[in-house]
Amino acid sequence: MTLETLPQQFLPTEQIFNLRDIGGLDAADGKKVKTGRVFRSDNFGQATDADMEYVVGELGVRHVIDLRRPAELEQTGRFPEVDGVTFHHFELLHIAWESVRLQIYNDSPEEQVVKFLRQRYSGMMEAGYLAIRDSLDVIALGEPVVFHCMAGKDRTGIVAAVLLSLLGVDDEDVAADYALSNVGIDRWRAWRDANIGKPTVDRGLRTPAEAMRQTIEEMNSRFGSLEAYAEAIGFTKADRLRELLLE
Repeated sequence: MTLETLPQQFLPTEQIFNLRDIGGLDAADGKKVKTGRVFRSDNFGQATDADMEYVVGELGVRHVIDLRRPAELEQTGRFPEVDGVTFHHFELLHIAWESVRLQIYNDSPEEQVVKFLRQRYSGMMEAGYLAIRDSLDVIALGEPVVFHCMAGKDRTGIVAAVLLSLLGVDDEDVAADYALSNVGIDRWRAWRDANIGKPTVDRGLRTPAEAMRQTIEEMNSRFGSLEAYAEAIGFTKADRLRELLLE
């Protein structure tokens, strides 16, 4: 897939594969989520100089939120130090998936993938709540921000889901935004296979919309709503987010 044929949410970078604007979605009270303010992404380890110039110079990003484990930062490096850009490392705590004996692979039946992801995500949202709260607090500062993990789909998808839900985006649209990571995954795999080599076993899972739908349902059953979840984890600036990010 070329840059010209990517879905409109994707931003034109060559070696940042899952960089997207969360704006443009229908939200509460007939409003829309503003574009050009909040971005979600995979890691920046393979980014070209032109990619980085685009993120900082064109998008105007002033805050970078990295949700990864310390070992992952060592593996691909953190966002480089740039004047005017504040780096935040908020590790979204969770049991490492590779430690879970029940292994699900990319070619496993979709119902198994969905169940596995829903279980992992709901667990991450309880164990990693501080990173989610702190990420929302940075977003509420009102300056252009990008949040990311490794592939930009799981931990990043959780933060995006809570944020969009607070803005009044419908659950189906939240799930559809999450599912767009399949495009980013395909872009990454194509680059990896051509430049690094295809692995014997591909452990990276796809992002079926049903996994996010079920995660939202699970969290609604535990807390009442994702807004109530945000309150429970100590986030108090939902009204501020709506003032900043809706139009």
